[in-house]
Amino acid sequence: MSSNISITRVCNHCKNTFTARTTKTKYCSLKCSSKAYKVRQKKGKIEESNNETFLKINKVKEPVKDKDFLTVKEASLLLNMSTKTLYRLIERNDINAFNFSERKTTIRRKDIDFYFDVNLKMLEKSKLDILADYSFENSYTMQQIQDKFKISSGALYNIIMKFKIPKRKHGKYTLVKKEHIEKIFI
Repeated sequence: MSSNISITRVCNHCKNTFTARTTKTKYCSLKCSSKAYKVRQKKGKIEESNNETFLKINKVKEPVKDKDFLTVKEASLLLNMSTKTLYRLIERNDINAFNFSERKTTIRRKDIDFYFDVNLKMLEKSKLDILADYSFENSYTMQQIQDKFKISSGALYNIIMKFKIPKRKHGKYTLVKKEHIEKIFI
């Protein structure tokens, strides 16, 4: 398919200007296209080699997910956190660990799972407490505030931001406690 258009472009490889006949042309010649291809291939091989080296340095021999007892380093790789953070959790007794010697600390996989279970339950409980605190009986929806006090949505937004009034999402409604709004308008 030939084209009657001519566009001045800059070659992605040699940075020289050339006249292209299509809008998708990136290189001035087959030679530049081939050289750019070789550069991309070389970068890919270097990246693959770096990944292999990284895995060898970290010495992950067995799949960590299948082990019942983990070292601190394996646990930190599994949790994607630093070993110092994991040692802090052990020091605070958030995660149980056993010290065999100065250099050998082992963590049971069950203890890591238990740590997450406990913290997720606490998080869910706090969310339920927040939602229970905001109900339709003790709160206004945004539309109710606009109708009752005859203000625009922009003005209401500015008031909420200015006075740092807390609000909570409850389904499709945003709830604001009546006491906070009535302090401002009444």
